Amino acid sequence: MRNFNITADDFEWITGAADDPEDKCLHGHVTVTIGGKTFEADGTVSATGLYLLKSLTEDHIPSENDIQMVPCCGHFYIANGDLTEVTILGCDTGLDWTIRHDGRTVLLTAPDGTEAAVPYLDYLYKVCRFADKVERYYEQCSPKVIRDDEFERNGYTAFWNEWYRRYNEAELIESIATGREIELHCRDKHYFISRYSDTEWYLWCEETKEKQMFVSGKELYRNATIDGKRLCEELVNIRIDAIL
Repeated sequence: MRNFNITADDFEWITGAADDPEDKCLHGHVTVTIGGKTFEADGTVSATGLYLLKSLTEDHIPSENDIQMVPCCGHFYIANGDLTEVTILGCDTGLDWTIRHDGRTVLLTAPDGTEAAVPYLDYLYKVCRFADKVERYYEQCSPKVIRDDEFERNGYTAFWNEWYRRYNEAELIESIATGREIELHCRDKHYFISRYSDTEWYLWCEETKEKQMFVSGKELYRNATIDGKRLCEELVNIRIDAIL
């Protein structure tokens, strides 16, 4: 897609190694295309992934008070009080662009002023595929060593809490809105979301064989329960296995 595309490759940790249990920030080479113009930079792709997920619901205006979309580095993860969001701090070097929302269209302005209007679903798809690639690399590496440092521990925990909450919210809401079936799991149980018709949606649990029925996908998202908690309140803990 010429209007917008973003990819990353050459993943590595700060030492240049393919695996490093001590390093929390993944680095790589990012290529972004906006309105037919392509820009490239080496940077912290884990921060890029999270800030792309943020941009699904929030505008991003380049500012000296915030990191770039592709920051050179991300030295500190600063967690909020309930560990649901994180602020990442780095240096003043990186690749940045403007992201604004106009209804179901995402308006992008590249570093050289090139503009592009991207349908929201197309933008969401590209963002989530970027996030998938980054997360898969973390998963194939050794588990991270979290030292006995509350600031570091809270920051890293908040990073992934926000990541999963934003990613799962986007994928679930858009998949339900477009009528696609979803397979997911939460802790030790597996679930399937689908519909018989526009007015008959259900969530089915494989282990308990319980089926919850709803009059719309929106009602299912708001009111379906998993282990006694509403689905929309368990976004941090669910993992989407497939969207059909």
